[in-house]
Amino acid sequence: GVLEDHLIHECLIIVLCPLKVAAHEGVMLSDPVRHSHYCFTLLTSYIVDTPEAMMLAAVGRKTSPVTMAMYKQFGDSFHHGPHT
Repeated sequence: GVLEDHLIHECLIIVLCPLKVAAHEGVMLSDPVRHSHYCFTLLTSYIVDTPEAMMLAAVGRKTSPVTMAMYKQFGDSFHHGPHT
């Protein structure tokens, strides 16, 4: 329900906090030959299944979690705008 979804979002905020700090302030990372580089981790990935993606995007059933398309528009020949 709504409280479960809120709890998941709060947990993600806690877990992703170090990544947000690293993206903003940078972090020292070593490459395969052990040279240190100052890096900004701007891009990360998160793999989810469709129900979890819909919950994270806060969209209802039969709605795309990544675009504004509804289920009746899934076969359209043009690109629908992204969720923001």
